[in-house]
Amino acid sequence: MSLKTVFLLSAVVSGFFALVSLLIPVKMLSWYGPIYTDTLVMMTRYFGVGLLAIAFVSFFLKDAELTKEVKSVVLALIISDVVGFVVSVWATTTNILNNFGWLNVIIYGFFTIALYTVYKKK
Repeated sequence: MSLKTVFLLSAVVSGFFALVSLLIPVKMLSWYGPIYTDTLVMMTRYFGVGLLAIAFVSFFLKDAELTKEVKSVVLALIISDVVGFVVSVWATTTNILNNFGWLNVIIYGFFTIALYTVYKKK
């Protein structure tokens, strides 16, 4: 998979979840199962801000060459995706999240593998 494809997919997926988290956080929380509080709604919005940053970084780097600097960004994304994968597996297997949490496991796992494949090129 090319760097451009991975970054475009990252921008779309991150952008979608960012907008849902920011604009309709109660709906987002209902997908995952927890009973929401005002604090949890705000934390979901903060999560959306982080995803928005990933979406913009991915979008703006989609046409970049795989330079040393871009590889550093890719490595940072790989590390954050591995952590996201572990947290998602833990939260889903301990029933903090409902079965919708497995979607996060799949997404983080996919991007970990895809970004690692890009990172190992050259």
